[in-house]
Amino acid sequence: MHTVIAYDVCSNKNRTRIFHILRDLGVNSQRSVFECELTLEETRSLILRLEEYLDPKKDSLLVYPLCRRCACGVRILGQGLSLVRTDWEVV
Repeated sequence: MHTVIAYDVCSNKNRTRIFHILRDLGVNSQRSVFECELTLEETRSLILRLEEYLDPKKDSLLVYPLCRRCACGVRILGQGLSLVRTDWEVV
């Protein structure tokens, strides 16, 4: 499922760790926003992994799973990457 993950983390060290984890999984479409193709189980596992770098009193992590219909309805104004096309594969 196409998943949008946004985060706001105060600690530079933890923010960098989160960035590196997400960079390996998806596309960095905005400064603190990534778009990934994840299964439900992968999403659960990722959230558990990222939780250790979050201070619940200061930081936030938002995870938005998008169905194909919702993903097709996304509009981008100005600069920004379009959603990754996932209905084809290069072999």
